[in-house]
Amino acid sequence: MPRPGGRRRRRSTAPAALRPLPVPDGTRYCAAVVGHVPGADGRSPLLGHGCSEDSRSDALARAEGTRRNSDLRRPAERWLLLEEYQDVDFGGGVIYSFYGDAGGCDATGYHLVNYFEVALSVSSMKGYNNCNTVTLTSPLEKVETIGLPAGYLGPDFNDAVRELQVFHS
Repeated sequence: MPRPGGRRRRRSTAPAALRPLPVPDGTRYCAAVVGHVPGADGRSPLLGHGCSEDSRSDALARAEGTRRNSDLRRPAERWLLLEEYQDVDFGGGVIYSFYGDAGGCDATGYHLVNYFEVALSVSSMKGYNNCNTVTLTSPLEKVETIGLPAGYLGPDFNDAVRELQVFHS
């Protein structure tokens, strides 16, 4: 299906576990469910993702449904970890909500990866369920650790958050 401007979306050839999270065009709420135990690449495994124009709960339900017949727990056992906002001071709406499969944050936390369009749009974020600190990595490989909530990510990370390690400190 052509995208606005006549461009077609390319399919990634990377294995599903390594692909960044997709953001379908025209969608307001997106959610991802990640595992706590990191994979061989050091990232929390993506257990499911989904988007909805209706609500965050519908986006989570869609994320839960992306891996049918798997070992996913009931949605009630998911823990909200982090919400990324489009604008500074938590404005512009939530771009992505990340949920963990093994409770809130501990000292290890969860290693999250943003889809490219999200990485270039995040300007503030809030942590939940003991997630009070985040280490940010920019597309240019700059790294910084900041406290949550963060109404502004600083000049190196505003609209430039490729990866995040969210944890409790």
